[in-house]
Amino acid sequence: MHSKKQLLAQYVLHCRWFVNVLEGFTDEETNERINADMNHVKYLAGHLLNAQYAFAQIAGITVTRKWDELFAGQGKSKARDNFPYPSIDEIKATWDQLYPVVKSALEKMPEEALQKELPASPVAGHGILDSTVGDLWAFLNLHQAYHIGQIGILRRGFKKDPMKYF
Repeated sequence: MHSKKQLLAQYVLHCRWFVNVLEGFTDEETNERINADMNHVKYLAGHLLNAQYAFAQIAGITVTRKWDELFAGQGKSKARDNFPYPSIDEIKATWDQLYPVVKSALEKMPEEALQKELPASPVAGHGILDSTVGDLWAFLNLHQAYHIGQIGILRRGFKKDPMKYF
């Protein structure tokens, strides 16, 4: 059983962390890898933005996915070097436009909607989460925290101060 209030609080916190973790990065830095086997900051930021569209779907709003082919998840895309990505400022601006719309729709969503079954849910069938809207939302919250943490580690690799929580 999920509490919408709890899921929403996590969502809002992760949105704040997204802004905080990117603070102080230049566009050039976000394209650099500190290790050839690691994603760069820009890919991770774009991938986090891409997940915002899944939150929009949960909230019942239709939005056009921007840069989906660049930042898709589940092995559908990967960070590429020397590629004409959008700037980090464009990614952040798109996030800033999308966030209040999605947050408002999530706030208006009835608590009972969390129990709705999603037969094609990507998180079902692994023995951990069920195929409900609430379970998908919980997974997406964890997904956001995971990738924000990756950028947090990259911050230290770029000799930047740790991310601020608040």
